Amino acid sequence: MSLNVALQYALSGLSASQAQLQVVSGNIANSQTPGYSLETLPQLADAMGGGGAGVVTGAIQRATDKFLQAAVLNQTTQSGAASTLDSYMQQLQNLIGTVGSGSTVADSLNNFTSAMQTLATTPQDPVAQQSAVTAGQQLAHQLNSLSSGIQTLRQNTDGQIATDVGTVNTALNTIAQLNGQIAQLQALGQSAAALQDQRDQALTQVAQYVGVTSYTRPDGTLEVMTTQGQTLVDDVNAQQFSYSPSGSVTAASTLSPLTLNGVDVTSQTTSGTIGALLQLRDMALPNVTAQLNQFTNSLFNLASTPNLQTTNSGLGATNDANHFFAAVDTGAGIDNTATMQVNPDLVANPSLLDTGASGSDPTIAASLSSNLQGTASFAAGGGLGGITATLGNYIGQVIGAAAAQGSSATSNAQDQSSLLTQMQGQYSSKTGVNLDSELSTLIVYQNAYSASARVISTIQTMYTALMNM
Repeated sequence: MSLNVALQYALSGLSASQAQLQVVSGNIANSQTPGYSLETLPQLADAMGGGGAGVVTGAIQRATDKFLQAAVLNQTTQSGAASTLDSYMQQLQNLIGTVGSGSTVADSLNNFTSAMQTLATTPQDPVAQQSAVTAGQQLAHQLNSLSSGIQTLRQNTDGQIATDVGTVNTALNTIAQLNGQIAQLQALGQSAAALQDQRDQALTQVAQYVGVTSYTRPDGTLEVMTTQGQTLVDDVNAQQFSYSPSGSVTAASTLSPLTLNGVDVTSQTTSGTIGALLQLRDMALPNVTAQLNQFTNSLFNLASTPNLQTTNSGLGATNDANHFFAAVDTGAGIDNTATMQVNPDLVANPSLLDTGASGSDPTIAASLSSNLQGTASFAAGGGLGGITATLGNYIGQVIGAAAAQGSSATSNAQDQSSLLTQMQGQYSSKTGVNLDSELSTLIVYQNAYSASARVISTIQTMYTALMNM
């Protein structure tokens, strides 16, 4: 072997070791960087004229595992949905309260029923009359506040969907832009590892909000689709979601559809944070409104007697003459809980609770008290089956159902988060940086660099000796 060939070998070894040291140093430096994948540098023997010509390095590659990555993306979607449902169900449970807390609609109903029982024993007592009216006002006010709170939660879901759609669109645009850059680098035979890491992070962000699948094309671009098959990113083109928040929300509000390039995909978007928000907006929260509407209608009907000399209050809902409460449309109202109030005639004159057509009438209070303790038929709705029950039993079911859903949501969110952490750990162990391993590799290439440098130094000495001969 000539000295020139030996020098060529040594220089290629020196260059390759230096490049390997740079890659390993980068791995060590980024060991704690979120989303960073272990980078490696392929190294091959070089050949020239049928003989060896040293060593060459290729483009930097990154560690990846497409099957584990797909599992992590799917679990990210599941965890995002579970966390969102848990957050809102806890807020709903805080609004409704828990049995025995002393602050639920059931407790206000008990107070109202007790006040009417007391009045039934002393129907001419003005203090008892006023207490009954006040207890009724407190019950109506609590129902009004509960309805308002539920619609506020729906309004919050409406606004959050709009915000999340903006986040998803930004991430999809990022993937499309990176696709173009990665394809260009790959065509030039250069490394795109750093850009691929950025693209994976953007894909993970999308997966938090909607379920996605993806695959990499031979040119390095990533195609992204929803789990239902709609294309989100194709080459350098990103599709866009659209959603218009409604602002003020009532039970009768028509809320915006979620569209993808102008096509309504609301019913198809069932996973991820946005899927959970749509479920809350369109099903879970309206179900509670429907349950409370059933309760309010029955309360309105039971708290009435023909001898009660109230008149149509003029509050616009229905004919509420002879009713303790007013502003309830039992025929067409979908959220009577929002409007119900004590009949203004009673607020102005509580003595009507003992004033019949012919003067004092103790049967009024007795009849109201008895009715409130009786049963009513509750139609199926809001996820509860049709039953015949007392007002107390029915509202107890509403409170219990909310508590059960809240507990289930919390348990599921914890389970899904734990699974996500476990899968992320498995993926990181496959694709992340192992400091111990990299430090060992660093020593190997340091020694290789030193060896190549020593060979070059030896060749230089030999050249000098030859020149001096």
